Amino acid sequence: MVFNKMTFLKLDMHLHTIYSGDSLIKPIDLLKRVKIKGLDGFAITDHNTLKAYKILKKKARGKNIIIIPGMEIETNIGEVIGLFIDNEISVKDNDFFNIVEKIRENNGLVVIPHPFDFLRNNHLKMNLLSDKIIKKHIDGIEIMNSRIIFKKCVNEAKKFNEKYELFETGGSDAHTVVEIGNGFTFIRDVSDKSHESIRECLLSKKSKSMGKLSSPLVHFITVMNKIKKGLYF
Repeated sequence: MVFNKMTFLKLDMHLHTIYSGDSLIKPIDLLKRVKIKGLDGFAITDHNTLKAYKILKKKARGKNIIIIPGMEIETNIGEVIGLFIDNEISVKDNDFFNIVEKIRENNGLVVIPHPFDFLRNNHLKMNLLSDKIIKKHIDGIEIMNSRIIFKKCVNEAKKFNEKYELFETGGSDAHTVVEIGNGFTFIRDVSDKSHESIRECLLSKKSKSMGKLSSPLVHFITVMNKIKKGLYF
């Protein structure tokens, strides 16, 4: 399907399913909610696995929904997201440089999620990244992450990107169905719905991070789910 010259896409670029362990979202419920929220698609970014992507890819056939494969990976200095990756990336060696190299080897783009959210121990430690490292190894930055509690963290990410001019993404970081689409990425001038076209638009800085913050209560739901599953003990 070929689009008109000026076409826009609305994608939630950060979502988790039950295969992340700490999320309550079932793949089939994700597809239903995406349609209700008026999204053109999403990036599935489960922790350290592509299992949900493989399932969703089959279930979404004929539904005209864009699904981008991704993983959120915790490195030795905090989390990064790999988008458009072809294969699962091993996390046995979670050294930052090893992980970003593996993302590149799998045709992926490296994105920093929730970069200045000081309430999360797993945010990427930006103070450890030199200008040279950022320019060489990082492609994009998540400005709006709807699970951030304090808006000043979003503003800090905006200020950071004024200097480095990485491409922007926005995502809900949803772990419950109601959060889906609260944060999203607005992409302009897309020629078609292929991964290649979307990837090209991101690298050409044709994306805008948008959306709103979710209620802080969603964190309580996640904590209770982790306790139920014994992930804290």
